[in-house]
Amino acid sequence: MRIPETDAIKHLCGRRKIYLCHRNADPDAIGSAFALSWLFGGDIGAVGDLSRAAIQLADSIGIAPIIDPDLNSYDLVVLVDTSVSSQIGGAILQRYGVIDHHLDTDLLENAEFYIQREVDSTAQIVWSIIKSSGRAFEIPREVALALLAGMISDTGRFRHASAETFRDVYEILEAGDVDYGEVMEVLSRAPLDFSQRVAVLKAATRARITWKGEWIIACTEVSAFEGSSAMALLDLGADVAFAASSHGGVCRVSGRASFRAAQAGIDLADLMKSIARMHGGSGGGHRGAAAMEVCYPPGRLLAELAEAALDRLKA
Repeated sequence: MRIPETDAIKHLCGRRKIYLCHRNADPDAIGSAFALSWLFGGDIGAVGDLSRAAIQLADSIGIAPIIDPDLNSYDLVVLVDTSVSSQIGGAILQRYGVIDHHLDTDLLENAEFYIQREVDSTAQIVWSIIKSSGRAFEIPREVALALLAGMISDTGRFRHASAETFRDVYEILEAGDVDYGEVMEVLSRAPLDFSQRVAVLKAATRARITWKGEWIIACTEVSAFEGSSAMALLDLGADVAFAASSHGGVCRVSGRASFRAAQAGIDLADLMKSIARMHGGSGGGHRGAAAMEVCYPPGRLLAELAEAALDRLKA
C-alpha cells in the first residue's frame, strides 16, 4: 500500500522495528535510517557491510548499525533506500515497509506500506516526513548532519542535484546546528585504502574502450570495488563507465554516467534494470549511477551494456 509522507507516523509509531539498509550501505541509507530512528525510535541495521563513507558518517554521529540482524526479533522491518531484493541478499521478509527514492517495484507488492518518490535522495523523503511531524526545528545537529551527508553523497556532491535538493539542504542548514563544511569534512575522511587504490588502478589498465561520435564508453572487470572503479574511469574521461566482478557465479556491475551523458538521454537505472531482467537478474539506481546483479559472464554482459549505452546516446 502506497502512503504519503504525512501518514508515516501511523505505521511507524509503537512497534518494535528496525531500519534495514542495503548491502554496502551508503551515507544516504545510513543517514536516512538514523533520522527515522531519532523520530520514531527503532534499531538500525545493514546487510553485509557499510561503505567507507558510511562508516565515517556512523562514527561521526555515534551509531553502530547492526550488521546482518535477526529480522525475526522485530515486528516490522523498514527497508531504507532500497526496493530491490538483490540488495538485501537472502533476507527473508515478513512484515515490512519500504522508504526509498528509487522507482524499482521489486519489493513493493508484498510491503505493508511504502513511501516512494522520485527525488535525488532518500534523505529528502525522510526530511519531508520530519517536517510533516512538526519536529523539523527540533532536529539535533547529528540528524541534520546525517541527512545532509545523504543528500550530498547521492547527488555526487551536487553534480546531479535538482532545485528541490538545494531547497531541502537550505532548510536543514537553517533548522539544524550544523555547518556545510562539517558535513564535507565527514565525507572527506574516507580516503581509498590500499586494496581499493590497487583495484582502481587495475580497473584502468584493463579497461576496454568503445566510442561513437564523441561518446566514449569504458568497461572493465575487477575483483571488488566496482563503484569506485567505474567512477575512476569517468574521471579519466569516459562518458559512461561499467565495472563488473564475479562472485560465486553472480556478476555484479556498477555503472556511472557523466552529467553530459545523462542530459543526452542515458538513464542507467532503466538501462541496467532492463538488461538485468533479460538475464533473470535485478538492477536499478539513478540516471547517473546504477548497479545490477545477474548470473551471466561478465565479459558478455559488459559488451551488452556498452552497446545499449551507445544506442541511447545521441551521436
